[in-house]
Amino acid sequence: MATYPLVVVVDDNDNEVGSAMLAEVWQRGLYHRIASVFIEDYQGRMLLQHRGSSVKLYPNCWDQAAGGHVDEGFTYETTAANELAEELGLHDIKIKTVATYRFNAKEDSRTINQFVRVFLAQIPSNTPLRPQAEEVSKLQWFTPDELKRMTAEQPEAFTPGFLHELRTYFPTFAN
Repeated sequence: MATYPLVVVVDDNDNEVGSAMLAEVWQRGLYHRIASVFIEDYQGRMLLQHRGSSVKLYPNCWDQAAGGHVDEGFTYETTAANELAEELGLHDIKIKTVATYRFNAKEDSRTINQFVRVFLAQIPSNTPLRPQAEEVSKLQWFTPDELKRMTAEQPEAFTPGFLHELRTYFPTFAN
């Protein structure tokens, strides 16, 4: 039986107050943290991952390059670095903080209250990538025009969080 790490629980000002299992966090609507990493290449394209069919949230949807819940004992920054390593096989990548925002939603039986820290990394497009097979079905580079067209024509093909972050923090790529 798989064991899952505890995630950091925070108050409504993003101060750490404890930890809990993710299922409990969603059930009780506790605030928790997410690291979201966007990657651009030197030609101005954005790397997206297509989420695998077996992931719990938003299977078969396009999403930012890497991201995940901040587990107990970790920070936004260490989580971002760990997710880049786990999901893409990237190590020692320089990231910069773009923004931190509060997100609230009700999805099925889950109450999602979280703080999301958005990061940006830049890498050469020919950097070797090793997608995590269990979570990532494929990786693809997109130009701003391609993303604008796809998000306008098929918004359901993207995770809601990605669309929000793209439109808010990366307007060059958004419609």
